[in-house]
Amino acid sequence: MRISLSPGLDQFVAEKVRSGAYVDAEEVIRDGLRRWKEQEETLLEPAWLEEEIQEGLESEDLPQEGFWDGLRRELHNKVAPKAKPRRR
Repeated sequence: MRISLSPGLDQFVAEKVRSGAYVDAEEVIRDGLRRWKEQEETLLEPAWLEEEIQEGLESEDLPQEGFWDGLRRELHNKVAPKAKPRRR
């Protein structure tokens, strides 16, 4: 597979390699794609969202009444339309 990067991204990748954090450009790209995939999987997992909300509900510093219910609705409305069925 061959890919073309914008000059800014090409420079970013080269800097990561120069810093010694990565062996080569392929490693930078693989790591970036792996992180992107993990991020998308986490954001599309409803259980993660519920766990975060429950943690807030159990917190000692609760904000005003109704805050979490409103936040739950708002976040579900933002995440649910983007969620795609998982392929098996």
